[in-house]
Amino acid sequence: MKKIKLKGTEYAVDEKSETPMMQQLVAQGVEIIAACGGAGICQTCAFTAKEGKFTEKTDTEKMMDLPDGQRLSCQCKPLTDGEIELIY
Repeated sequence: MKKIKLKGTEYAVDEKSETPMMQQLVAQGVEIIAACGGAGICQTCAFTAKEGKFTEKTDTEKMMDLPDGQRLSCQCKPLTDGEIELIY
């Protein structure tokens, strides 16, 4: 399990799970907008990593042409403990 800090609170994310970080955080009460339901096409679950490393960008993320430093929480998992800031 990795610790992800968001707005001063730490959450546990299982990096070995098939479940993306977004769904794991939502299950712990984090409000994340996901207009597409986690399909990776709306960018509303985007975040910037203030600390930590995350899995490589998926093909979906690469097609989205995200601004530098942004990731989609529905498409990745942490490789280390970290801190994120949601965009929306």
